[in-house]
Amino acid sequence: MSVYSTLSFPLGFGMLVASDLTTHHQVVELFSNITWTKENPNVYEFEIIENWRTPWTNIFVNLFVYIVFTFCGSVVASTLPVPSGIFIPVFKIGAAMGRIVGEFMAVMFPSGLSYGGFQHHIIPGGYSIVGAAAFAGAVTHTISTSVIVFELTGQITHILPVMVAVLIANGIAQLLQPSVYDSIIKIKKLPYLPDILTSTSGAYNIYVEDFMIRDVKYIWYGITYRDLKRILVDNKKLRSLPLVDSPESMVLLGSIQRSELITLIEDHLGRDRRTKIINKWKHAADLALTVRIRGKETRK
Repeated sequence: MSVYSTLSFPLGFGMLVASDLTTHHQVVELFSNITWTKENPNVYEFEIIENWRTPWTNIFVNLFVYIVFTFCGSVVASTLPVPSGIFIPVFKIGAAMGRIVGEFMAVMFPSGLSYGGFQHHIIPGGYSIVGAAAFAGAVTHTISTSVIVFELTGQITHILPVMVAVLIANGIAQLLQPSVYDSIIKIKKLPYLPDILTSTSGAYNIYVEDFMIRDVKYIWYGITYRDLKRILVDNKKLRSLPLVDSPESMVLLGSIQRSELITLIEDHLGRDRRTKIINKWKHAADLALTVRIRGKETRK
């Protein structure tokens, strides 16, 4: 975290990655409907462009550094043993990639593209939207990113290129590697459901009774302290025991932790309990002896 904070310091290396902007403002400016390479921008456009260039670099260098920086940070964050939000970083990376392509097209075709007798101007923000949806969909192996993009932008002008890009990127990514979530599960060696076996696998000939434990240790309602103590002594590795209605019906009522059963036995059969009972009997014996002595004195 300290290394990331140092690198993203706005007056240092952070000038190249727009670190003075929040994630929300970064995405908004990447999706902005203006051309960053245009000459004589107005005040609003100039403020946006200044966030993505420095006196020593242009927007293409800053966007490239931004992609590399965000990618490296996402790689480190996704491999740490902590929860990591991977969708927003890859979404920003895709938006920056699309922005680079859009700005490059705007430089190559400043007058736009001619189609159907009309001159269509290049909109770099549209390329950024398509890039964000396609890259996020490819990394996560999902099609729903296109819907997320439509909800974020509030319009469906680019629905056709977004859907086509997401489908193509998703298909190629599935041929190359698993999704980022499956990759994280495998890297961190987390428990997960295995792949479904084929119908010809011999595993379908294995039944539960082939590997189930038949001699299950249990306790029942109304068990004696002697039987309970014997079960606990003979099965020291069990951390909990199932509780049934009776040995005959075997209706499961729940389970009880071993520590609670040990506490129960100590309360009823432990040293303190025995001392209390002995003191009670001693008090009763002393009381009976006192009554007998007083009775003899009364007769005299």
